[in-house]
Amino acid sequence: MGDWMIGDDGRRRSTDQLRDLREANDGQVRWDTEAPADFTYLFHPDHVLVGAEDADDFEAAVARLDKDVLTGPPRRDDVRLLGGDLVRYVLPERRGGETVPDVLDLLEADGLPAGTASPDHWVHVSPGGGGGKTCPATEPEETGLAEPWPPAAPQGKGRQVSVVVVDTGWNPPSGTDSRTPWLSGVEGDDENNGTDLRPYAGHGTFIAGVVRCTAPLTDVWVEGFAVDGVGGGGILESEIVGQLEQAMTHDPSVINLSAGCRTRMDRPSIAFARFYRRYLRRADCVLVAAAGNDSWAAPFWPAAFDWCVGVGSLDRDGRVSEFSNYGVSADVYALGRNHVNAFPDGTFVCHETPDKGDVRVFGTGLARWSGTSFAAPVVAGLIAREISETGCSATQARDAVLARAVYDSDPTIGPHLELRQPYA
Repeated sequence: MGDWMIGDDGRRRSTDQLRDLREANDGQVRWDTEAPADFTYLFHPDHVLVGAEDADDFEAAVARLDKDVLTGPPRRDDVRLLGGDLVRYVLPERRGGETVPDVLDLLEADGLPAGTASPDHWVHVSPGGGGGKTCPATEPEETGLAEPWPPAAPQGKGRQVSVVVVDTGWNPPSGTDSRTPWLSGVEGDDENNGTDLRPYAGHGTFIAGVVRCTAPLTDVWVEGFAVDGVGGGGILESEIVGQLEQAMTHDPSVINLSAGCRTRMDRPSIAFARFYRRYLRRADCVLVAAAGNDSWAAPFWPAAFDWCVGVGSLDRDGRVSEFSNYGVSADVYALGRNHVNAFPDGTFVCHETPDKGDVRVFGTGLARWSGTSFAAPVVAGLIAREISETGCSATQARDAVLARAVYDSDPTIGPHLELRQPYA
């Protein structure tokens, strides 16, 4: 972490984020580059993920590996993932200090089919790679506004639709606060905020507010994966699918996941692919995910899957936000800059360059925030509203919402679908 003083604010900010993430997870965070500010993906130092039907091939390949690499056989973790469809291995100590990606390189060079095994990547609402951006793209800011922006869109007809926000947890006072009436009835895993707000506190609550402002007739549950500040805004790929499994117990029509990750060699995430195969392929449920905030076109998972609606960010003038990912991870763009919505009261000390050490006091029940994190729930809400008002299926609603988007051509990224003003 010695390069924290080198380079621009983006590099320093990325290093700040990784330092916090590693500290919050007992050092169990590694990256694929020497300098943390240059990372493209994060991974657990000992875990390998393999599909259940490939486990024997993986174990046979490891058994053929030079004994100078591993000090013993890998151990099958006793955690049951996706009903046993996903296997997590724990590698023993490597004699030469090889990383998990190094070991996978050796196995693939010896004939293990590419993509059979993968590191256990860190999925994050915090660091992005390369550009030092985040999901969210900024830390929360105070606002003098007393109403949300975009404003709550009245809905006079329709049925209740179940939406699950898989995120950092829920701030219960926001559900009964007269300043945030659009959140009445929302429930979820309590993130247990105090007067001193932790990093990423309120992230799930803010997103639930965006969903409710777009689609008032929604039953919203916030499934928390980082309650009590656990994880520092990150969760392992092998564990986030357990949270998504929990989300499915609420019989949702729409799931919002404002988080994601890059992967080794940009290959599709094994864990997310297995979750889709086990649950979403047969369910009338749509997953909406943030495209990420690194200003690049490399795949960000799960947004980059063709079965997931990946959402990039627009500024208020309709142009793609400077921080937004694009390309395969962004099927559509919606407003992601300077949202105003519900946020816990308390004192927040900024953790990231260039605002590190700034003290922000929140006492209005609202905050201002930017990122693809907040563009995603606009689209999730539009899909839920379409289901509510027309009675169609979730997949039909997804297709209808995307069909109403308009094409534009930005010379830097080419033609893309954009939701220009979806809030009328």
